[in-house]
Amino acid sequence: MKKYIEYWTLLFFYYFFKIIGLRASSFLGGMTLSLYGIFSKRNKIIEKNLNIAFPNLKKRKKKIIIKKMWFHFGRVVGEYPNLNKLNVGENILIQNEENLIQPLRRNRNCIFFSAHIGNWELTSHLLTKSGYKINFIYRAPNNKLVDSLLKKIRTGYGVGLIKKGNEGARQCLKILNKKGGHIGMLIDQKMNDGIKTVFFGRNVMSPSAIVKFAIKYDCPIIPAVCTRLKSTRFKISYLKPLTPFKLKKIGNEKEIMNYFNKIIEKWIKNNPEQWIWFHNRWND
Repeated sequence: MKKYIEYWTLLFFYYFFKIIGLRASSFLGGMTLSLYGIFSKRNKIIEKNLNIAFPNLKKRKKKIIIKKMWFHFGRVVGEYPNLNKLNVGENILIQNEENLIQPLRRNRNCIFFSAHIGNWELTSHLLTKSGYKINFIYRAPNNKLVDSLLKKIRTGYGVGLIKKGNEGARQCLKILNKKGGHIGMLIDQKMNDGIKTVFFGRNVMSPSAIVKFAIKYDCPIIPAVCTRLKSTRFKISYLKPLTPFKLKKIGNEKEIMNYFNKIIEKWIKNNPEQWIWFHNRWND
């Protein structure tokens, strides 16, 4: 019964947000999650994580980050039903476009990574609008009905989806064996079967499949980050691609993932209120 209640509730908000439009749904989502955040038990996890990442930050400033994070996350939730209405130029400013387009033209396949910052779903917009296909690896919700709705939303703006797990790994191999089989993944969440790395000076488990894929299939890795500028205006920045040759110069898988973690740390430090702090990212 619980899964049906979750699904019908989500379906109601999906169509309601779709009807009221992008800006209204974004703002209403922000207000709703702001209220939820006042009473949420997850604030204990957020406070713990902030203490790890910013041990010298004053308590008052941490409270401001928490408050802004809930509003921002609510905006992201509210924007989901209207993702196809967010357009490059009108809503999305692109920075360093050449770091994306040139590797796509020169290479058989490319791999992208991002983090849960800004509205991370938008990092693929320029690819799909430019005629390229991309498949994102994602963690499927336990509720299959909810999963089917989220898949409908994501595939609606031109993105293929691959579930995390053994079957997903096999699917990735099939995609990378074909020309134009680009893959994207978010690498900032805890991965129990990953490798031990360092994030903000503490041990974390990180997914290293991205490194294995890049070296095996000779793919460059392109970091991409989305940040919210104001309301429903965003900036997407593409960093310089890291070729397999450059990756090998960095070192082994652990050293490469630590290098990626440093990139994500910088993104978070620049916009701490736009990262999702309520996951148990750290091992302790």
